[in-house]
Amino acid sequence: MTAGAMQPTGIAQNAVMSEATAAQLETATGGSDEIPDHVWNTRCDVLHRAYVSYRYHRKRQRFFDLLDKGTKSLTVALGASLIGDTLKRFAPLAASAISLLGLLALVFGYGDRKQAHKELAEMAMQVISTVEKTPGAKLDAACVGEWSAEIARMNAKEPPTLKTLVIICEREQATATGHPDHVPLPKWRKRVLADFFS
Repeated sequence: MTAGAMQPTGIAQNAVMSEATAAQLETATGGSDEIPDHVWNTRCDVLHRAYVSYRYHRKRQRFFDLLDKGTKSLTVALGASLIGDTLKRFAPLAASAISLLGLLALVFGYGDRKQAHKELAEMAMQVISTVEKTPGAKLDAACVGEWSAEIARMNAKEPPTLKTLVIICEREQATATGHPDHVPLPKWRKRVLADFFS
């Protein structure tokens, strides 16, 4: 797959599986000569998609964690500022800001979203663990079918994904396996806003 043809629309779609990753997996399982190609390819694909999903949800977890802590910190700071005599004249403005911050936290549910992404990241790592611990001698169509089904179940629980952030995660995974050119790096403007817009 060429970099120009890479158009991810979701975490579990259009994942790039590098030759380096396949080689590492062969070494870990003692080779894939006796394993049908479609079984081995599905194993590699599931493993790669799980890694990309893990990266994505950890990034989202961290983002919402920062928003949650930032909102709470500002609320406490603004509340404390009302105690000082020199800032009494700004009391209405500070009160409005506190209300706005509280409203944003309530509407967007930073804490709930952080927890949801944390759980999805853990699910992805569980899939990775299951794949990695399965020896090549026990690898068959039933195994990879169950892993693919687990990825599908995980996708069903995912909120809508951010396309640019998915591409960034694809790029990181491709770089980790020694093939960064497989996924083009988005423009810096898109990277800056990746946590906000698709």
